[in-house]
Parts: sequence; C-alpha cells; structure tokens
Amino acid sequence: MAGLSLRVHVSAGSQLHPGQIRTLYNRPSSLADMVRFSLPSALAASLCCVLFYGHTALAAPQTIDELLARGDYDAAAEAARYSPHPLGKLIDYSIRRQLASHPMWMALIHYRKGLSGKLASQVDAEHFFLSRAGKRNPEKELMATLAALYAEKPKKPLRLTPYCRFVARRHWIVQELGELGSLLPQRRCEEFERYRKFLDAEVLTIIFPAAQPNSPSSAFGHTLLRIDRRDQKPETRMLNMSLNFAAEVPVDVNSFSYVVGGLAGGFRGRFRMLPYYMKLREYRQIDNRDIWEYSLRLDKQQIDIILRHAYEMLIAYYDYYFFSENCSYHLLSLLDVAFPEQPLIDEFPIWTIPIDTIRVLEERGLIREARYVPSMTRIIRQRQQLLTADQVSLAASGYRDGLDSIRQPLSEQPEKTQAQILDLLSDYQRYGRLNSAGEFSASLDDTEKETLRLRSRIAVNTEEPEVAMPGVSPEKGHGTARVAIGMETVDDATAALLQFRPAYHDLLDPSDGYGSHSAIDFFNLAAGWDEAGKELFLRSFTLLDIQSLEARDSFFKPVSWRTRIGWEKYRAELPTKFTALGGAGLAWRPASAAPLGYLFLEGSVIDYRALEKRTRLAMGARAGMLWEPLRHWRLLAEIDYQQDLANNTGIWRGSLQGSYALRRQVALVVKLSGTNLPNNSAIAPARHIGAMIRLYF
Repeated sequence: MAGLSLRVHVSAGSQLHPGQIRTLYNRPSSLADMVRFSLPSALAASLCCVLFYGHTALAAPQTIDELLARGDYDAAAEAARYSPHPLGKLIDYSIRRQLASHPMWMALIHYRKGLSGKLASQVDAEHFFLSRAGKRNPEKELMATLAALYAEKPKKPLRLTPYCRFVARRHWIVQELGELGSLLPQRRCEEFERYRKFLDAEVLTIIFPAAQPNSPSSAFGHTLLRIDRRDQKPETRMLNMSLNFAAEVPVDVNSFSYVVGGLAGGFRGRFRMLPYYMKLREYRQIDNRDIWEYSLRLDKQQIDIILRHAYEMLIAYYDYYFFSENCSYHLLSLLDVAFPEQPLIDEFPIWTIPIDTIRVLEERGLIREARYVPSMTRIIRQRQQLLTADQVSLAASGYRDGLDSIRQPLSEQPEKTQAQILDLLSDYQRYGRLNSAGEFSASLDDTEKETLRLRSRIAVNTEEPEVAMPGVSPEKGHGTARVAIGMETVDDATAALLQFRPAYHDLLDPSDGYGSHSAIDFFNLAAGWDEAGKELFLRSFTLLDIQSLEARDSFFKPVSWRTRIGWEKYRAELPTKFTALGGAGLAWRPASAAPLGYLFLEGSVIDYRALEKRTRLAMGARAGMLWEPLRHWRLLAEIDYQQDLANNTGIWRGSLQGSYALRRQVALVVKLSGTNLPNNSAIAPARHIGAMIRLYF
C-alpha cells in the first residue's frame, strides 16, 4: 500500500484544516486545492478528528462566506488557501511578497519590538485586530485583513464592515496587490466619503500649547493635529477640525491615583476629533497658554494616508503613559504612515517630550511655517501696557466692585481712554468667568453685558493689542536632556561632578524658547568623585523639582508654589539625606524688565541618619530674586530659614547663582552658598562653591 494514496478534499468550512493536519504530523502541505497523504496517515488524521473534534473531516462543511459572516477571519483565510476562492490568490501573493514584514504594514498596525526583541502592536484595543493573534503576529493579521475585506457584515463591537472601517489598510493593500487588487470587492463607504469631503484637507498643522507647570498632564506641553481645509484664511482656521490624543481620566480620580495611573499605564489613551476652536479656547483662554502652530510640509498623498489612518484609529485605544506613550508619541505614530521607511517614533525609544517631537519634525525638514498665538493672559497684559497704572487700577476696581463704582472717574477720561479701560475690563470679566468655571461657556453674564452696553456708546473702535512674537520659538530652545561636568568645594572637601538630567528646564537654564519663571526637573542624577579619598559617591538624585513663579498685579493674583523630592550627599563620608519639600508663596515684578521677587512658606519632611532624630519635620521661609539683566545672563539670589522641629535647630542659608548661555546648547553655571553652621557640620555645609558646564541635547 506504500504506493496507494488518498486525495482528501478540505472544504472551506471543515473544522480540521490542512494547516491543523500539518501541525499534527509535522508534514508540509502544498498550496494546491488538494492535500496528498498516504492512506495510513489519512486514516490517522481522521481518527484524530473524531477524538478531538467529535467528527471527521467529512463532516458538513462551512463555506468561506459562512466563516466571514461569523467573523472568523482566521479560519476564512486558512480555508481560502486550499480553495478556488480568489482570496487564496491574494494570500499566496502576499506571502510570496512578504507584505506582512513591509514597513508600511508595521506602521499601520503599530508594531514595535519590545525589550525581549519580539514584535507586538502598541494598540491595546482587541477589536482593532482582525486576527485573534494579530497583536503579535503581523502575518496572521494581514491574512485576516485580506479575508475581512470580503465580509459583508461588521463584526461587533464594530459598526462598519472591515472594508469601510480599515480604509488605510485597504488602500495600501490594493496598491501592493497591483492587478490582483481587482479581485477584492468594490463597495461604497459613504460614511468615510462624508468624512473626507467634510475635512477637505489641504494642510496638516501641529499645534503646540506651551508647557504649563500648574497642570500635571501638560507640564511639558502638549501636541495635537489641526486639519486645515482648502482656501483657508488665517481668521477662519479656528473653524477647522482637530485630532487630539489624550488619556481618558475618570472625573473622580484623585491626584495621587492620577499620577500613579499615568506612570503605570492605568488609563486608556484615545484619538478624538473635535472642532479646533474648542481646544483653542481651552488652552488659550482657560489654561492661559501660548500656542505655536507648525504647518507641515506634506504632499497630497501623504495627507490622504494620514487621514485615512486617523479614521481607523478613532476606534482604537492605547495604554497611556505620561513619559513614553503620551499625546506627542502617538501623534508621531499616526504621522508615521507617511514615512514608514524612517519612523519618527524611532527617535523616542524611552521617553517623549512634546517639544522634542517638534524638533524631530524640524530636523526632518517637515515644518513649513511656525505661527504664534498669544494666550489671553498675554493679551491682557499687553492692554495694561497701553494704560497708566491708575487707569489699569480703575479697570481692576470695576471688575472687583462693579461698573457703577467707576462710572464717575471713567467719565473724566478721554473717550479713547474710556474705550481702552472698558476693553480691558471686558477682558478681565471674560477671563474671570472662564477661570472660575474651569470650562468654556459662550454665554455672557450680566456684568459683561452691562460693560459691553456702556462700551457700545463710545464711538471708538476696539484696537486689538499687538503682542510681539517671542524672539525664539520653543523648538529653537535648548535640548530638554542635559549632561553637566564641573567641580565643587563643600567645606574642605573638593569633588569632581558628573550630572545627567533627562528633562526638562530649570531657572538657570537658558530661557530662550522656554518660560523664564518656571522650572521642571525630573530624574536629575549627579555623581561625585572625592579628590581626597579617591572615592566615587552619589552626590544627589532629584526625583522631581517643580517651581512656578507667577507675578501678581492689580488683577492677576496667582499663587506661586514649589515641590521637591530628592536625595543628596554633601560629602563622600556623610550619609545620604532625603528631603520632601513643599511650599507656596507670592511673586511680584514692578516692571517688565525688573527682577522678579518672591516669598515662600515651606515645609519639609527630612530623613537623615547623621542627626540624633533622623526623621523630622522642618518649617521655614524662603525669599528670592530672579533676574535676567541681559540676554543669556540669569541671576538667582535666595535666603531662607529652616527650623528643625525635632532637633531644635535653626539654619540660615544664603545663595547666589548665575548662568551664562555660551551657545544654544551650552551654558556655564556658578554657585556660591553658605549657612550659619560651623565648618564640616554634618547637618549642612557651611560653605559651598561650584561651577559646571551644562551641555544640552
């Protein structure tokens, strides 16, 4: 019987497919419609069917159409390989061409290699994948996608068929199949066509709302995509649609859970499409953030495939991580379908800072133009500059005490000045309403209506203040990562220093392109080399150090604040000191070019083995002055007092620090500080002198 063979026909719907038989027997099968087995092998295979499936391969078959209707795209693809269905030809061609390993397929399904070196999609929504193994198997996902394009009904929870839902995949597959693409069904996708017609996109623009340290989710800034229609005028851009990626955070999540969830991927991140004017008002008027707009240099085909992919991604979600898979990272991953051979996200293997993504786009030559949109706060401050201090106070009184309280002194002003005061008052009222509500509302309250009625009686046109564009845009500032080398002397000990900080900006870093009165330091690590003892030691590690200094005036009354968590070691022979500090205070600036002064009340929890009572609470105050007398020069002077409540010790400390930006990515920093403690005290150094060269990248 060795020469006798049996031809076993494998139907489209049989439960035992040739691929399964191949697995059982570890024998190759051909791509023909029939599979040859020796008679003993065929009988053994039939027995396996009875044992494991309850029937033989001769059981009633299911057709490919039935498998597609059931949503079993894996089975349909496998069955088509051994049937005359045209899908089989497409699968054979795709395998021969190795389309599953094509960079475009990697970009469309968002496959990335993990730490283990294995491929997996970063998308975490199960319904995004048409194969059960699609998250980790590009070939299975491609085969299932080819099969799904023949499906006439959607598979829950999807509302549309795969043909009309995954329009970017289909578009690319048709291109790659060439003449074989005609074997795919031809169907109308009316919803997608309405989407394309409605957007009518000509230009894509990256929107960068500047960093806002008072908002944890936007501490490093944010990016979103605006879709600009054809024949757009500057004043109508706000009517365009925007695409925003953000974490979905439940309203009842507290601050601690928010931070932990953001660090650990505890929230879902989704793309949402909404009118741009809603985001513009949120960032510019409610959050009071300057906005930078970067139009991208893309051709028509690139814009088309990006928007096709955006349509697909509206149903997907990711696990959201603050420092890696965040808003800016996945916005780049969306754009990568236009650059599959050189993915933009390859530049961000560990962490992603929004402004760094803008720099990558600039380095790739993809930024065509940058535009500046000032925040509402800047516009109000510019209006204030057009008036005297008394006139500004008059507007503030009208806001605080009501319009009737200023009618008499207002009437004594020239008409143009009256108009300017009322315009300022109107801005005050709108600002106050938006910031008290915490969300945008188009409804004017009664006080605003009263002010506008009085303003309408003055025959003077409102002049929009011209806010000068900053001399340096954010992407032109220093790099967010930094290394530094230097020397310091702490009391009588001298040490060489090497420091690394992945993000972001402190008060002595060059201010060009950054806010000059806020600081965000993360994971700042410094090592020291003790010259005397020839010993390497951990000089300091700052987990986070955030400081916001906002000047107050007759209208704006912000509270400045600081928080710091870190470890430090003054000298190699001393133990490491842990400090968790928090404080709040007020800041003032008498004039725009004057130094910024501030006063804080602070409390600290300290753990330090050098003290009799190692863990204790300290309370104190800190006063300081921050000044940029000339461009590239920054000076910071502080004096503070701290009372150790457990050890009954009071410490006075004074410091003077200065920096000079030698180049865009190089700065020199010097520091001099001292305390009222004796020399070589274990509590704190009596004197500290240091100098460092900072290199940014």
